[in-house]
Amino acid sequence: MLRIARRRVCTAGGGGSASDRFWAWTTQQRPSWRESPTEAAVAFCVFGVTGSTSVALVRPALKRTIGLEGSMREGPWSYRITSLVAVSPIYATLLVSFGTVAGRHRYFAYMANKIFGRFLPNFVMKRISETAGWCFPGSRIVK
Repeated sequence: MLRIARRRVCTAGGGGSASDRFWAWTTQQRPSWRESPTEAAVAFCVFGVTGSTSVALVRPALKRTIGLEGSMREGPWSYRITSLVAVSPIYATLLVSFGTVAGRHRYFAYMANKIFGRFLPNFVMKRISETAGWCFPGSRIVK
């Protein structure tokens, strides 16, 4: 029962409440960013804001928690590797969040799935598909 309610919220085709209208708007099919300058501008802005935000969150966190400080160019290898490992899941999560706020949940959920798919083994991706795949319309992990 709960799964049906969740599916309705994430893939609502219309409805009366503001939440239903928002999800219908953010999950609707849109033209490719290559065909529409507006879609390209929205996508580039979301990617830019997401990248800046994820780095702005991870850098101070690494310094405060484990005392690592540096940069990708001149920092120690431990900083570079830890930074990449920490930024990737935060980036993917923020990408879906900012993309949803921008009204492009479907596209950015697909992009986050691609990011997670490169780092997580297939059995983990299958588990995600079974538990939360209903909220990623058009995703490659939903089978």
